[in-house]
Amino acid sequence: MRPTDRKLVEERFWNERVTTNRRFFRRNWYRFANQYLWHRVLEALGDLRGHRLLFVGCGTASTAARDLAERGAEVFCEDISPESIRHLMQYAFGETQARIHPIVADAEQLPFGRSVFDAVIGKAIVHHLDVAAFMQEIDRVCVHGATVVFSEPVGTNPLINLFRLLTPSLRVPTEHPLRRHDIELIRQCCDSFEQHHHFLFSMVGFPWFFLGLPRIGRIFFNAGCWLDHLVFRAIPPVRWLAWSVTLVGRTRGAAREI
Repeated sequence: MRPTDRKLVEERFWNERVTTNRRFFRRNWYRFANQYLWHRVLEALGDLRGHRLLFVGCGTASTAARDLAERGAEVFCEDISPESIRHLMQYAFGETQARIHPIVADAEQLPFGRSVFDAVIGKAIVHHLDVAAFMQEIDRVCVHGATVVFSEPVGTNPLINLFRLLTPSLRVPTEHPLRRHDIELIRQCCDSFEQHHHFLFSMVGFPWFFLGLPRIGRIFFNAGCWLDHLVFRAIPPVRWLAWSVTLVGRTRGAAREI
């Protein structure tokens, strides 16, 4: 598929998702897991006071944008979906309103000059993109040593891949959960790099959320996260069976232009 066709599919999918307000298992596993991952992203970012931050593929994540602005960042929220940005702009950000700047744009062709941003985050966005083209753009628009944090699904567990195959309506047909070579592309664009895998044993909590028993689900989820941490540290190859990964790096971009 040509890049322009792929991007059109993405734009249409997310416009429809926002306008029809489609959700998968409302108040469920996904919301709980996403909260866990968001805390990992914030921990990796650290102090944001005085930083210009690019939030790639922001979608309708108004609470996330507000969290970043409340930490002192000037937040530029980018998404390819006009409907997502329109929805985001309707949110009452209060005192942080002046520090939040929504923009409709293509993450592989960002409308910014060189060396603009001190930090970049993406939540489940890189696996929708041409990783090499995207990272080239990130290197261009970031200052040297800018923090990049991406939280992404991993495509190396056969059972999870089977679930994705059986539930095609839940995702864009052009997306591709990250594999080792995708992560290596991101690593090569960074001076320093860390990867932290999440959700293997913790996924035993998933059925309980589906059955409408979130309290039991949270107990299994929290216990599973503790076990995941121990097993991934003791047996590193097992981490490739995880559902998600948080990637943290420092860019090689040039010093900011004055």
